[in-house]
Amino acid sequence: MKALVLSTNNYRSFPSRKQRFARRLVERGYDVLYVEAPVTWLALARPKQRWKLNAWRSGTHEQGEHMWTASPTPWLPFFKKYERMADHDSLTYYRYLQSLAGGWTAEPGIVLTYLPFVPKTLRLLGAPVVYDCVDDHSAYPGLLDKGTVDRLEARTADIASAVIATNETIAAKFPSHEDKLSLIQNGVDHELFAAPAMAWLDTLIALPRQRKFLYVGAMREWFDVQALGAIAAAYPDCVIDCFGEALPLVRSELAIHTNIVFKGTLSQAAIAQEAPHYDVALIPFRESPLILGVDPLKFYEYVAAGLPVVSSTIHALGTFGNDLVRLASTPQEFISAVQNTIDADSLELRRYRVQSSRRFDWSFRIAEFDRVLDTLIPHQS
Repeated sequence: MKALVLSTNNYRSFPSRKQRFARRLVERGYDVLYVEAPVTWLALARPKQRWKLNAWRSGTHEQGEHMWTASPTPWLPFFKKYERMADHDSLTYYRYLQSLAGGWTAEPGIVLTYLPFVPKTLRLLGAPVVYDCVDDHSAYPGLLDKGTVDRLEARTADIASAVIATNETIAAKFPSHEDKLSLIQNGVDHELFAAPAMAWLDTLIALPRQRKFLYVGAMREWFDVQALGAIAAAYPDCVIDCFGEALPLVRSELAIHTNIVFKGTLSQAAIAQEAPHYDVALIPFRESPLILGVDPLKFYEYVAAGLPVVSSTIHALGTFGNDLVRLASTPQEFISAVQNTIDADSLELRRYRVQSSRRFDWSFRIAEFDRVLDTLIPHQS
């Protein structure tokens, strides 16, 4: 049996739900083709993306254990602005899949898609489709028309046999598909983050002030430089370590704050070792429709490492108490929340966060994913 995973991430990027759900399909008995994020010809103007323009020429790459990856041929731009352009790219995408060795389009058993832009591809594949919606795609900045993206996503949801949303905000986009809609939040490799945290906590009698704050993740258009700058100015004796790729604009706007340190990217395993040794973890995002609908992976990782979190107002985090996360909407609220968080923290709270976050482990999310699959196809062990 064959399965296709149509992704918006590359396979070797950080291990997100896309890779984990793809791996689960392998465990259920499928040969899986993980199709990496498409690029358009506009990549010619982006030096870091130019290599992707020719990546399709190498065909499929075996990743071991019944998993293959492939990068699609480049798309024409503006597919998020014009539906006819999206359908053109969708047909190009299907023909690319059809050309790959291995017969991946010959009666695949299931298609797991994260792309809402290729309903024509899904129709041509003719397999049961699971649409896993992890973002409000119409809320992204750039060359898009919200109405076009919403129509493409509606067509995708109509074709899908099952729709998954990461939170209630995303789920509200599919009011006419409640009969096939499931809610599966993001998760964490609990043992990876919990073990270093507990090992460190067990050496302590009292919780020390580290005078270090943590941020992990991309720093792009949605990153709230005003909030982070305000925190840096309010706590000049504290270092704010930022791990991840940062836009040059973000770096330049924060260059005045010498206590903000951009430390590049680290593996999840390395972050798990570092994370416990911070006073507070931050999620400073600009308020926007896109941010309101996210379910940040970093929150689950921070908490599994025992860290208290101060975050922008994100709907998915509103159900958690102050012992896990405090929400802030303005730079001043961020400053106050950071201080209140530090003042309230303790060894007991750190241990509580580590232990209570076990319920966020990916094994529980995978079990929920299994229940969705079991409504569509026979279970394969």
